[in-house]
Amino acid sequence: MDNFSKNIRSMFDSICGRYDFMNHLLSCGLDIYWRKNMVKHSLLNYAKVFSGGGPQEIIKIADIASGTGDVIKEVITSIDKTGAIFKGRQIDIFCADFSLPMVKIAKRKLEKILLRRKSRVRINYVICDAQNSCFKDSSMDMVFIAFGLRNFSAIDKFLSEELKRIMNKRRSMAVILEFNNIFNYRLFAFFQIYYNYFIALLAKIFSKNIAAYKYLVDSIKRLASDEEILKMFTDSGFKIFNYGKIFPFIVSRYIAIINNS
Repeated sequence: MDNFSKNIRSMFDSICGRYDFMNHLLSCGLDIYWRKNMVKHSLLNYAKVFSGGGPQEIIKIADIASGTGDVIKEVITSIDKTGAIFKGRQIDIFCADFSLPMVKIAKRKLEKILLRRKSRVRINYVICDAQNSCFKDSSMDMVFIAFGLRNFSAIDKFLSEELKRIMNKRRSMAVILEFNNIFNYRLFAFFQIYYNYFIALLAKIFSKNIAAYKYLVDSIKRLASDEEILKMFTDSGFKIFNYGKIFPFIVSRYIAIINNS
């Protein structure tokens, strides 16, 4: 793990206790909608593209940079509501993050959900660096990354090497949700004011770690444009199956498959 990643891990360790609360506060609750949108589109598209597979096969899903497990929460809910998508197959989900305190919170949250419902989902909890993970080659059928891409020290290297390495070469889908860099667009002047001033104010009131939320804004400012990220995917051997900006258009959804053509 490089020094950049070590610093990011320390930052997330320090804010884990207020992480969910601050996410909901700073997004006015829209982060819940964004994750639901991502999961809904990805599961339906996966079923559409990869309709084969027998009932004995296990679907393996990794949620990388999982944080406190909110994406997995939506995946479990969606699978239970639309079980026909995976034709009754067993689902193994890997909750992976490099922050142990975050994963502990995710485990408490997700185990409560599994206890309340009869589910075909099994969850495995993994501590690892997303950019150099412990997953085997070609082992994952779906890979989710929500709001983690901008925390990687080299996005293009991650896509072309690590992400592609762990994805099943026959039938797999990568699903990424990330803020887009709106700071060059005058149309989004309101959001620029919100990012630059209100986030700092709210962080000062509700969080002990103001620097962490300054990093949030700075990481969005440094993030490559959507066009550049789409090009990184195609240059890395992926085919974009579905791309779109999600209301209020400050978040982008990328759904990609390995281009085997």
